[in-house]
Amino acid sequence: MNQHRGTYCRCTTVQNYDYDEAASKLKCFRRWLENNISRLPHQKIGGSVAFCDCELALIQAMSTVLPDGVLTEDVPEESPDSKAALPNLMTIRPSGARRRSKAVS
Repeated sequence: MNQHRGTYCRCTTVQNYDYDEAASKLKCFRRWLENNISRLPHQKIGGSVAFCDCELALIQAMSTVLPDGVLTEDVPEESPDSKAALPNLMTIRPSGARRRSKAVS
């Protein structure tokens, strides 16, 4: 029995998903889950693998990529010079339109 399950699982009712259902909920490929199962939180019931909602949330969190500066601790403290260095959202403009390649007829 996995002794760590109680520390992260907050499920109040049993709702387990197989590979196909979990891949559908995560919007990923079943093969990716199968290839990475040793690194992903899951349940092993007999010979079957199952995932609960808490495990899917953990997999999603493990796979989240945050660019630098997104978290508040990554943002430098404000000083008079830092305001000039960081662009304001109001000053950011989209680049020009992309050129479309002409279709070959």
